Amino acid sequence: MLDSQFRKQAQGFADELSNLLNRTVCRGIRLNSVRDRSRNVVWVGYRITETQLTSVEALELTTGKRSGIFCGLSLQLGLDEEGEYLMVQSSFMGLFRDGEMTETLCHFDYERDKQDGYPEAHMQIEATSKVWEDVLRRSGAAGEQNRTLAKLHLPVGGRRFRPTLEDVIEFVASERLVEPLPGWEAVVGESRAKFQEKQLRAAIRRNPDAARQAMQDLGLI
Repeated sequence: MLDSQFRKQAQGFADELSNLLNRTVCRGIRLNSVRDRSRNVVWVGYRITETQLTSVEALELTTGKRSGIFCGLSLQLGLDEEGEYLMVQSSFMGLFRDGEMTETLCHFDYERDKQDGYPEAHMQIEATSKVWEDVLRRSGAAGEQNRTLAKLHLPVGGRRFRPTLEDVIEFVASERLVEPLPGWEAVVGESRAKFQEKQLRAAIRRNPDAARQAMQDLGLI
């Protein structure tokens, strides 16, 4: 069960993401966490409530001047197999041209143990391409539910090294889609390093023999 300690950790995670946003491409944004008692998980997102756990409300990425770029963000947190650590079980990060999220630009999805044959971590781009239309038609894939470029699931790093909010922020800032705050690069770099360290620790817990061998190769043990 998710006791008070883990729920506190979940809100701490939400606060970390809020801080990341407010130091880069937003002002005054606060993400919150809400427990889903029926599934023993915690949802993290923007303005989520106990009655609308899976409903994603978009936040505008702006530090002053309206950007017209909105982000939909939702993460589901639960305990790992051993019940010792909180982990992301699924996540959604989407960019949109409107606050109602009807005009999609792209989205990054992650679903642990995804059952439909598509990659656990993938990206989809709302775009068309004559070249892709020709490729899909020749391969026969276009006939499967009228697939287009927008329907393709592009693998992005897998479970351990999937895209994160830092990557989304770097994209909109470096491409000048949103005017970022000064020093955003350092903030993103610091936050990304923390995520990568957490993932490294998790990888070591899953494969301690490989970690031990690496330490031996380096002469550290």
